[in-house]
Amino acid sequence: MRKLVIITTVPLSLATLIKGQPKYLSQFFNVSLVTSDEPINAQIEAYEGVRVYPINMSRQITPLADLKSLFKIYLYFLKSKPDIVYSFTPKAGLLAMIASFFARVPFRVHNIVGMPLMEASGAKKKLLRLIEQTTYLFATELFCNSFGLQKYIKENLTDKEVTVIGDGSINGIDGEFFQDTFLDSKKLALRANLNIKRDDFVLLFVGRVVRDKGINELIEAFAIVNKRYKNIKLIIVGDFEEHLNPIDKQSMELMKKSPNIIQTGFKKDIRPYLAIANLFVLPSYREGLPNSLLEAGSFGVPLMATDINGCNEIIINGKNGILVQKKSVNSLVKNIIRIIEDKDLYKILKNNVRVSILKRYNQKSHLERLKYKLENLK
Repeated sequence: MRKLVIITTVPLSLATLIKGQPKYLSQFFNVSLVTSDEPINAQIEAYEGVRVYPINMSRQITPLADLKSLFKIYLYFLKSKPDIVYSFTPKAGLLAMIASFFARVPFRVHNIVGMPLMEASGAKKKLLRLIEQTTYLFATELFCNSFGLQKYIKENLTDKEVTVIGDGSINGIDGEFFQDTFLDSKKLALRANLNIKRDDFVLLFVGRVVRDKGINELIEAFAIVNKRYKNIKLIIVGDFEEHLNPIDKQSMELMKKSPNIIQTGFKKDIRPYLAIANLFVLPSYREGLPNSLLEAGSFGVPLMATDINGCNEIIINGKNGILVQKKSVNSLVKNIIRIIEDKDLYKILKNNVRVSILKRYNQKSHLERLKYKLENLK
């Protein structure tokens, strides 16, 4: 068996974005994982059935700490002698591709799942561009998780071939795990626990609570719609990142003041929230191909997201969801109201969404294609 090392900056990516992928690939490769040292690593080892080697990496730009991490990763590769290094996330990608090059790993694969520089400007944009291009330079193979992102990379960053596995995504979607099997009585109990009434219309956001996810626009749009419709709620599932990409203070105040905005923090299992949601909203500025839309869609929740790459590949406008303008409060308000009022449209979206997601992003098919690609690296 070829030795395969999968590396991410933080273990949460292993526990959520590619959950089950190491377990599947371990049937065909000798798999090990590298990520930062956190308590959740033990759970990841137990679930995936593979070893996790802790090497701390920072998501922020920290030159001295990054050099230390780079050296540790290099030593690990020298010792373990992998045939393939497979990296996700920007920092892990940069460090892993450089370290594996100098450790003479024959196959160095980086999967691009998002592009922070799309929303950066000035010196930061130049630095992020340099980081991306350096990562690509040391890689022997580049994957990415959406066709829109592939186009952007080819036009702006590299002449190298960039591969999209299947129809896109990083891990496909487990349609058995993400399906609505909740009884109506359970849903009512879940709603009651959050002070949500039976007939309330529930909007759900799941993700990092940061500016680039469109949280500022979502909060403002919800406040406007809530003045017209008193029986709506907004659930926000995810952690704030005040040191990396904070939302506006005004948005924070609106969230605190409104009794109809419910903040839960990060939740490992989002299915109870999907079970009581009427509409999933992702007004993001940039994406690769968002897992959250796949999860919500597979669960049968109609989708609303910005008309950007990734989102506009998952959502077939007017069929399984609605696309809205990026950074537009007015577009969000208009289309949330449209969804609430147009019962026929809502029925169409709800009837189509699960089938449309599983037809294109079934996890089993995705993992089979990924395995084939990794087995045939040359």
